[in-house]
Amino acid sequence: MDQLRQSYTLKLGIILRNRLVMAPMNAQLSAGGRVTEKDVEFYRERSQSVGLSIIGSGYVSASGNSGFGAVSCASDDAIEGLSQLAQAIHSGGSRAILQLVHAGRMTNRFVTAGHDVVAPSAIQAKHGQVDIPRELTRDEIIQIMQDFVDATRRAIQAGFDGVEIHGANTFLCQQFMSPASNQRDDEFGGPLVNRIQFPAILTRLVVQEANAANRPFAVGYRISPEEAEPGGLTLEDNLFLMQILERLGIDYLSLSLHHYDQRPQTSSRLATWTVADIVKSTSQVPVMIAGHIRTKTDVATSNADLIGIATPIVSEPTWAQRLLND
Repeated sequence: MDQLRQSYTLKLGIILRNRLVMAPMNAQLSAGGRVTEKDVEFYRERSQSVGLSIIGSGYVSASGNSGFGAVSCASDDAIEGLSQLAQAIHSGGSRAILQLVHAGRMTNRFVTAGHDVVAPSAIQAKHGQVDIPRELTRDEIIQIMQDFVDATRRAIQAGFDGVEIHGANTFLCQQFMSPASNQRDDEFGGPLVNRIQFPAILTRLVVQEANAANRPFAVGYRISPEEAEPGGLTLEDNLFLMQILERLGIDYLSLSLHHYDQRPQTSSRLATWTVADIVKSTSQVPVMIAGHIRTKTDVATSNADLIGIATPIVSEPTWAQRLLND
């Protein structure tokens, strides 16, 4: 627990007062994408003890909205509300990160307010209240990349300390990586070297925008290490993506896991290791772990640089302080 209480410095010199992170989530408090006072108070109250707070599911374009009540980062009109969120988080001594997402096929036209549901290929997801997506054109793919860049600029202007690219939970970046959702026959589909193009190019552009800020500004990447469905994304493929992301200059990897110590399902390599241990052994980038972390024993055995929590802190805003004092 002493290590959890210690400060942690990201490579750009951004200092976190401790290693505890409020993991990203859609608090479902926004109204039509606009930040509300409930949003502000939610994050202000829960940022009093953690070292880093991540605003979840900030959608970069209307077609990418992942759920009702999510925060919009899709236009300059959003900057004022985003600034209120950043200030609320900073008021408690925490650093503030804005997670950027495009839902891809994991949404429907009610959530997108009538905008087309789009994806790498016109393949409907097997779970969730989702529509059959329309396949993205090449020009639309380039535009979505620019949407992420524009949202990064807005986060900088709003006073955030960084952004996190949401490449997990079967959203758009993961859809491009997965053979189960990407069956394109152009430079963005087919073999891994093509499927990796969308998340790699997008990340490079976002890192470039972050580096152009007049202050240290971090870029993280949230990733689901593998997919359980047959023919889906494997851990081996994602380990290659993680190596590319490291070379592109990201500041941390955030693993989206059901349980912090789960074992790999798609790789027999190092099968006795946890997914987190495998990632840590192949990457020099700081790794954030989340998933049913509840006790100091969980923290001690997680082998992570940063510890993400979500569910406990939603129901009990002071839970982080209690864990730190345990």
